[in-house]
Amino acid sequence: MKLKTTNLISLDALDSFAEEVLTFFSKGGIIGLTGDLGSGKTTLVRAIIKVLSQKKNIKIDRVISPSFVLHQSYEMLIPPVHHFDLYRMDSVTEMMLVDLEYYEIVEQVRKNQGFLFVEWPELCVDKKILKLTAEIKIEIEENCRRYKIL
Repeated sequence: MKLKTTNLISLDALDSFAEEVLTFFSKGGIIGLTGDLGSGKTTLVRAIIKVLSQKKNIKIDRVISPSFVLHQSYEMLIPPVHHFDLYRMDSVTEMMLVDLEYYEIVEQVRKNQGFLFVEWPELCVDKKILKLTAEIKIEIEENCRRYKIL
């Protein structure tokens, strides 16, 4: 997979970048989202869900951060989207992921060529347990946000 870097000066361009992400991962993926607190990880997922819902004319009332509930699901979308936020967990282990039914969701995502976005993957004791296919690193620069697909 080829590294892609995009700089966005305003949030107005985020929908366009969300389309690029969907094209880049045309068969879905399990994608870690890294970046400082407030860098826009959830905002990126919102934009991706917005683009998907508009393409299929599916109304999504609200896309909320899974910070407190740990997991949000948008299975009515095509492809389906799952969103985990590990921020409130300390030192995430494989057993914690089993308790969250994470691996069942990984299998569903693979089967349906959907998306699973995981915020704060670096909080895992070993990121390999997340079975990520890629990461998007978000960096806040002086006048823009830099998105790197790794």
